[in-house]
This record gives sequence, structure tokens and C-alpha cells, in this order.
Amino acid sequence: MSTARPAHVRTSTEPPDDEQLVEDLRALLAAEDGFAELAARMALLADERRLRILFCLHAHPGVRSSDLARAIGAHESTTSHALALLREAGWVYAVRSGREVRYELAGGFVHDLLHELGSGHLDEVAHPEHHP
Repeated sequence: MSTARPAHVRTSTEPPDDEQLVEDLRALLAAEDGFAELAARMALLADERRLRILFCLHAHPGVRSSDLARAIGAHESTTSHALALLREAGWVYAVRSGREVRYELAGGFVHDLLHELGSGHLDEVAHPEHHP
């Protein structure tokens, strides 16, 4: 494990004044917006079925919902509902070709997050450098 300190960690050896630190943190939090939305988005990862779907889409983009259902051992209606929630949250998007709908991850953030969570790729799947 690396002993290098991340760039965002305080480099001073002096402990910060507690009151100033609390004030600085409150100001930082007040300047940020969207914590409730982010928490709701991240809560989707707490469901094992949705997480399995994301891992499948990460391993092989462009999977049909019926194939996802078979892969994760779920009913098609349950899988479709999970995909709808993931679409609404911006985690995945649907690609329609005639009557067929295939699903992919919605962007680099999701792809990178799944790597951090331990999701891998299938050997024969190449991922583009830029995500939609």
C-alpha cells in the first residue's frame, strides 16, 4: 500500500483549530448542492439485483433486458423495473433498434465506479476511451 498522502489531505503538521475547521466544513457543505439527489442515486447500488445488472452491463455493454434477466436469475418484469429505475437515475440508457432494446452504462463515472467496486470486463469486450 502506498504511503503517499492524497493531495486533498491537510499537509500542515499543526492540528487545525476545531471551531475554524467546523466552520470551514459547514461552508463547504453549504456551497454544494444536490446531496439528496446523489444519496438517492447511490441508494440504487444497495439493491443486489440492480448491482448485478450494472456489473453485467459493465462486463458486456448492449445486453437485452431478457438476457439480463436470465443472467441474474430474475423475472423479466422485475429486471425491466430495475432497468427503469437505473435509467431514471442516469446510470444506464437504452438503445432501440426496431423492436429490440439493449442497455448500456450511461457514462464514464458509472464505468469507473464499477471498476472500483471490483467489476471486470469479459475478455472479448473492448471499451471505448470515451463514454457517452
